[in-house]
Amino acid sequence: MDAESLLTPALLDMRKLFQARGFDIRLVGGCVRDLLAGIAPKDVDLCTDADPTEQIQIYQDAGIRYIETGIEHGTITAVLNGVPYEITSLRLDVETDGRRATVAYTRDWIKDLERRDFTINAMSLTMDGDLIDPFSGHRDLYDGLVAFVGNAETRIRE
Repeated sequence: MDAESLLTPALLDMRKLFQARGFDIRLVGGCVRDLLAGIAPKDVDLCTDADPTEQIQIYQDAGIRYIETGIEHGTITAVLNGVPYEITSLRLDVETDGRRATVAYTRDWIKDLERRDFTINAMSLTMDGDLIDPFSGHRDLYDGLVAFVGNAETRIRE
């Protein structure tokens, strides 16, 4: 399985709507890890540098049905040809109690990856096929290593 099989024409068309507004959409997290491991992803994880308000405006202007799935954490589900896609705005965990986080939105793709748990989950893939891997998750995946992003104690507390 490869990324092209996940990128439906409708999803690629929606990306163009985001790009027309100066934003982008990328594959992220578990689906990137699974693709690199040669495993069929269970779902398509997507992120965007558009904040939730900007996402909603794009969907409304294009007549795309959407659901405010997890709006408090920046996740909105866009429904394209009957297929739901959860798209989460890039974010920072400003404060967390270990279960819930107070978030702030960012335009920084790397900062969003930095808040993730393991290096193998802290990768993104552009729809043009470029792997973004600032914490060497691909190498860790290849080596069979599960390593925390940053300080392990901090990640465990989160």
